[in-house]
Amino acid sequence: MMIKPILLAGFMALSTAASADTYWISQYRAAPGKFPALLELVTSTNWNAFEDGPPIVMRHSQGNHWDLMLLGKHADCNTNTCLQAAKDFENAANQLVDSDLSFQAMSDTDWSTLKAKDEVSGFYHIEMFNAGAGKHEALMRQRIIENDYIRRIGQSPNDIFEVTFGSDFDIFTIGFYESLQTYATPADVTPEEAEAAAIAAGFKNRADVSFLLRELIVGHHDTLAVKVPVAEKAP
Repeated sequence: MMIKPILLAGFMALSTAASADTYWISQYRAAPGKFPALLELVTSTNWNAFEDGPPIVMRHSQGNHWDLMLLGKHADCNTNTCLQAAKDFENAANQLVDSDLSFQAMSDTDWSTLKAKDEVSGFYHIEMFNAGAGKHEALMRQRIIENDYIRRIGQSPNDIFEVTFGSDFDIFTIGFYESLQTYATPADVTPEEAEAAAIAAGFKNRADVSFLLRELIVGHHDTLAVKVPVAEKAP
């Protein structure tokens, strides 16, 4: 279920690969003085009234200008209860936010895997990319081989999402971490090992990990966020 009702028709028209899950994402920037109320709205909403249940909720810590980012599995509203819950949430949010962005994406990481990762996470690194003209496929490849490089140096890879509707972002990634300390811990490898890992993953060398990315994008948002727990409630 997508929070923005205006997007539902567009979402239902889209088809996705069988191996991919489809997600809705909403980013909210609270009006001055309204953030506590927005936080209360998100945490007190009975998300089990929606077809897809509670989303993953992230609170901006550093980087982009949104305050809260919600990520949930897309499912159509098939009941009056769900439709009413979506309408009520949207009406309440409209009174509290100065801006919001709602869009759809798909990922090869399924929803159950994302939820399991979120259960043991409290910190996120979110990167959102605008690909240069004709460079979308190359950007996706760069994200994939960078994950390969990250694995080779013993760190946790990012989950990759491809935007399909509602935003000019093309690809975004989320890194799930236990804490800020876990995120900031450097890889326990030598420079020579890192160089070899980069080449094995498909880069020219270690420096190319970042240089290639910069050749492929015209925009980039880099955000750190912390977890906002959302309790399960009876429908």
